[in-house]
Amino acid sequence: MRLSRVLLVVSGVAIAGVVGVMATVFSVSSSLPQMIKVEDYEPLLVTEVYARGGEKIGEYFRENRRLIPFKQVPERLIKAFLAAEDSNFFEHGGVNYLAILRALMVNVSSGEKRQGASTITQQVARALLLTSEKTYIRKIKEIMLAHRMEENLSKEDILYLYLNQIYFGEGAYGVVAAADTYFRKPVSTLTLAEMSILAGLPQAPSSYSPTEHPQKAKARQKYVLERMNVIGAITSEEKKAALAEPVTVYLHKEYKQVAPYFVETLRQILVQQFGEKAVLDEGLRVHTAIDFKAQQQATLEVMAGLRELDKRQGYRGAAKNLARPEEQEQFLLAERKKLKNDKAPIRIIKSDGNVVEEGLLTTFHKLSPDGSILSNIPDYVSKGQIVDAVVTKVDDLLGVVTARFADAQGMIDLADMTWARKPDPAVNAAYAPKISKPSQALKVGDVILVKVTGERFSSPRLLKEVSPAKPAKKGTPSPPVTLPPSLGNPNEYAQLVLEQEPLVEGALISFDQRSGEIIAMVGGKEFIRNKNEFNRTIQAKRQTGSSFKTIVYASALDRGFTPATAIQDAPVVLETKSEETSESQEGQGDPEDVKIWKPHNHGQKFVGDVLFRTALIRSLNIPAVKVLEGVGVNWAMDYAKRLGVFSQLNQDLTLVLGSSSVTLYEMTKVFSHFGRLGTRIRPIVIHKVVDKDDRVLLESVSLDKRFEKEITEIDTQFEEKRKAYLAQKAAQGSQPAATPATLNLAGGAVAGAPPGARPHPKVPQIFFDDPDQLISPQTAYIMTSLLSAVVTEEGGTGGAARALGRPVAGKTGTTNGYYDAWFVGYTPQIATGVWVGYDEEKTLGPGEVGGRAALPIWLEYMKAAHKDLPVLDFSRPPGVVVANIDNQTGSLASAASTHVVRQAFIEGSEPRVGGESSNREDEAEFLKKDLTD
Repeated sequence: MRLSRVLLVVSGVAIAGVVGVMATVFSVSSSLPQMIKVEDYEPLLVTEVYARGGEKIGEYFRENRRLIPFKQVPERLIKAFLAAEDSNFFEHGGVNYLAILRALMVNVSSGEKRQGASTITQQVARALLLTSEKTYIRKIKEIMLAHRMEENLSKEDILYLYLNQIYFGEGAYGVVAAADTYFRKPVSTLTLAEMSILAGLPQAPSSYSPTEHPQKAKARQKYVLERMNVIGAITSEEKKAALAEPVTVYLHKEYKQVAPYFVETLRQILVQQFGEKAVLDEGLRVHTAIDFKAQQQATLEVMAGLRELDKRQGYRGAAKNLARPEEQEQFLLAERKKLKNDKAPIRIIKSDGNVVEEGLLTTFHKLSPDGSILSNIPDYVSKGQIVDAVVTKVDDLLGVVTARFADAQGMIDLADMTWARKPDPAVNAAYAPKISKPSQALKVGDVILVKVTGERFSSPRLLKEVSPAKPAKKGTPSPPVTLPPSLGNPNEYAQLVLEQEPLVEGALISFDQRSGEIIAMVGGKEFIRNKNEFNRTIQAKRQTGSSFKTIVYASALDRGFTPATAIQDAPVVLETKSEETSESQEGQGDPEDVKIWKPHNHGQKFVGDVLFRTALIRSLNIPAVKVLEGVGVNWAMDYAKRLGVFSQLNQDLTLVLGSSSVTLYEMTKVFSHFGRLGTRIRPIVIHKVVDKDDRVLLESVSLDKRFEKEITEIDTQFEEKRKAYLAQKAAQGSQPAATPATLNLAGGAVAGAPPGARPHPKVPQIFFDDPDQLISPQTAYIMTSLLSAVVTEEGGTGGAARALGRPVAGKTGTTNGYYDAWFVGYTPQIATGVWVGYDEEKTLGPGEVGGRAALPIWLEYMKAAHKDLPVLDFSRPPGVVVANIDNQTGSLASAASTHVVRQAFIEGSEPRVGGESSNREDEAEFLKKDLTD
């Protein structure tokens, strides 16, 4: 009886257990995720960004993954993974129960989950459909899903999913990303040694990382190769050769973007268009307008220009001082490692698993076969590169500083560091004192920045000082010049120049005038290092200084002014209608809110009667204010909006001197329109966006998309005016005498215009059949001729741009207190704008006008951008005539003219024969005098 009861209980327990297991299995089975099909596989992919020449310039991703079809995976690489992870893959039905039992026994005996036994099929099920938590319930789900996968997918399909989905460490998902991350090569070119390292990673990517744990990676590689040999995938000789092969692995490094501000701006536009998920996860390919070489040069020239400006402000001192030799050596060793990693961030794993280690500091010299020194610059340092160095000797007697940089040594000549005075913001750099000996700036142990400029040290200054005072007699050879022995052998030292990191910021944006593409964009000096994503080309609204005069003068050409109109440059006292003050008098004046405004020219001088063209060329402030008075503030504001300015403008006379804050993007578009004969530019950022299946999703996107609301609002207003104008024109059967008064766009004579202004023979056309014709081609060309004279004529503020060696038009701008420096200019092929200033709006220093702080950056960039372009002249449209005029009177030139210039005019507005000066000599002299308060 007792036995039967026991049997009954046992039976009940067994039945309950079976029912429980069945219930658990049913519950787990019903909760399994839906089975995936290969065609439904949509992993997270990298979106890649390309320049217009096909060069890769950036990427966006949440998981660094690129898909590869199974047929393109090398057979040996597949066998390496099978040997490492699942050698019976093609025999089992998705689960290896013997391996599971073995792992279960190990885990139970140890009391920990130490060992797994997942097949490749189970790993795919876990990676795609389950979490990575280590529980028995999850294991049951994994087993069940693996069986389902084997029933619904081919073995090749499962391997395809595995090779593209699995994580390899260092942010790399799938074999393509892994091969690129660790070896910088496609999977098709991997060696057996490299394949076996990759195949060993999925089991524990962190533990077997070849960059972090080379010894463990080598041991794992050995295991994989031995397993490959056992299953017959490779021969013993191949295994031995792969184990002996040194393997070069690359340290993980954030993708170095060539155009970081552009790529980030692009990301924002793409997210707005497609959503963040599509941009980060769906493997889009974005083909952009950026020119790879132009962008590289733009970045280089902005940094070079900012460094030069920063050095003009003085030397802020060494980063720190390392007094003890051991401190210096540790610093230099760390710098060497950094430089080598930047140049070629690699580690070489030897056959024994050890990494090729760096030795102690040496003194680097590259020798020729005969033993002479060819170079003192190590291979991991480029000529022109800026590096950290430690001062080892300061010689005031010779005027030389010796410094160590990594394994090398170099010298700084006094001539290359005379700028290193103590900063004084009140001193104009052009008149600032220079240091006379190196010890005034540096001492031994100082950690400094140097530019490596030459392979061997040379000093024209020293050679001049030790040269014979008198030249040798005729026919007698000059005695050899020897440098002082205390200098040592200069051939053993590299040529160095003292540098410092600039604090000032700058920006550059450049358009292809023919295609409308944005070919370069530099939004600031830092992006990655300081995580400063503020793009100063499109986000920084800064006062424009005299560059804004260009817009006002252009608007005046459509209000009756001509290049020969005479304007009085004389002292004037004005009442402003608001609390706005002039923040823009080419660096003159104090920034304070006033209602009574007395503008000055730069230099506090007045020239009396002056031509319209001369006033613009010389950037005179008083005539500019009078031109704005003549055309009206509202007219000029509308004109600015029509030309592409969408930022808020100051509605008073300070407008002409650049008191309004505008972006570099807006100003460069304005100048581009002049060079394009008044036709609108819609700067292209994206040519096309395609998905992973090569379907085109988007084409021809303008950066205006970012400012769609502001631009659309302005365009709508002007389109209504344009339609009204054309309707009136059609109703009259000819061009109307004036546009409707409500449009605030009347033509003809201007009430209150300065003496000499006279109406055009006909009212200039304001609106056109083509809505993208913003201003007449004739007006645009006249502005180009005037802006060309800003560069070519004596007294023009943009004279330095002549060095471009081809037709160019442009204008400088400097704001009150030298806070902002601008130069915007264009050729027939390229329009470029440059801004320089501090983010927190402080002075760049006395004398740092646009022509000095911004124009050099523009010039050097434009030289490179035009390197392979033909020299072209600006196209002259019909309706423009050119006349020789007297540059003092504005009349047609005669035999009595002392200064004759050729000037373009809208046909019918050129000077008449017999024109006369508008001022007597005594009146002109009176007007040159200042007014008293």
